Amino acid sequence: VGETISFIKKAGIKFWVLTGDKVETAVNIAFSCKLLTKRSIMMTVDAAESEKVFKQITDVANQVEALQDNPHKLKRFALIITGNALLKATKHKQITDPLIKVCKVASMVVACRVSPKQKAEIVKLVRDNDKSAVTLSIGDGANDVNMIAAAHVGIGIRGLEGQQAARASDYAVTKFRHLKNLLFVHGREATRKNAFAICYCFYKNMLLVVPILLYCFWSGGSAQALYNEWLYQLYNTVLTTAPIAYFASVDKEYERSEFLSNPRLYETSRKGESVSYTHLTLPTNREV
Repeated sequence: VGETISFIKKAGIKFWVLTGDKVETAVNIAFSCKLLTKRSIMMTVDAAESEKVFKQITDVANQVEALQDNPHKLKRFALIITGNALLKATKHKQITDPLIKVCKVASMVVACRVSPKQKAEIVKLVRDNDKSAVTLSIGDGANDVNMIAAAHVGIGIRGLEGQQAARASDYAVTKFRHLKNLLFVHGREATRKNAFAICYCFYKNMLLVVPILLYCFWSGGSAQALYNEWLYQLYNTVLTTAPIAYFASVDKEYERSEFLSNPRLYETSRKGESVSYTHLTLPTNREV
């Protein structure tokens, strides 16, 4: 687990730990999983009253601002917040806004003593306040089902706590270490191939339609067919489907071992470069 988490963090993915355990237990688990290290700068929000929660979050925000001049220390900043404090913060917008700003800067967030409902609310809070963020929830028990359903992508781990999480998820794995393979090999390559397929669909349809459009002007709008009827039928079913299907089955940008050893290769997928507007339109415009 520790090696997988360390590898994922190197790829620039932020981790949030949402657990029902008490603060001390959650922090110890974070240390054992290498989410936290001895160099981590931990700041805690654990008050039970709204005024005190607001004061603690404001103090944390001020300390984070002081770290802006030191990027190395800022990367080690971790926020620890309790369920009671989170409940008070989400009820008041004046507390929610600074909390969201602090969470965006934090390298990781540990939320302790949270209920299954609160887990889902935290995921929705991130989605509502950061439209560019893509959330992925991982859980192994029935108390994680709401959280898995609230995220963009849900992953369930089949284990001793039953199959509820796996049944409610988009993907299911048997071991946490399989997440590395799922994200960095299958996930990255699927994103790249889907982006390529989108460009290919636009190109093949333009290749069919644009000549017909130009031919209308040359034929004086007589509705005379440019292609034979059998060519229309074979174009999408055989002539353009078989090549892309074969290409998708054999194409790979890097070897599997390289994906699993170099986390920086995931940056194109994390930043959405392969599905950006420029990436999708530039090849088509170039062909036109």
